[in-house]
Amino acid sequence: MNHQHEIEARLERSLRSQVRVPKLDGRFDAGVWARIESAKASAAAPAMPAKSAASRWLFAINLAGALVAVALVIMFGSQAFSGAEVNVPLPQVPQGFVERAVMAMIWPVTIVALAFGLNFTSVGRRLRAEFF
Repeated sequence: MNHQHEIEARLERSLRSQVRVPKLDGRFDAGVWARIESAKASAAAPAMPAKSAASRWLFAINLAGALVAVALVIMFGSQAFSGAEVNVPLPQVPQGFVERAVMAMIWPVTIVALAFGLNFTSVGRRLRAEFF
């Protein structure tokens, strides 16, 4: 055990002799405090962030979607309250088609939903890190 301490002490002395650390004076402390004060001053008055092109596009798309939704509500609401009858021919669907389509989609939708949910767990993060 004593031999281990002796080796560690020699390594410590060797490391200290190899690394030269400059002595710091009051100028260093003053510089650090000046940076801290300037950071506080700049944080006190945050500048308005510039809007990116993506946020402007997103606003425009949302506005267009809202206008379409309002137009559809007005159109169908006016038809419903005016008593006008709208005859839309419905396509003929073969007997049992909907049931077969739903049965065919159950497993793929389930697997996709489980995989999506797995992405938000620690196991999913590890799998993504390893394979992607």
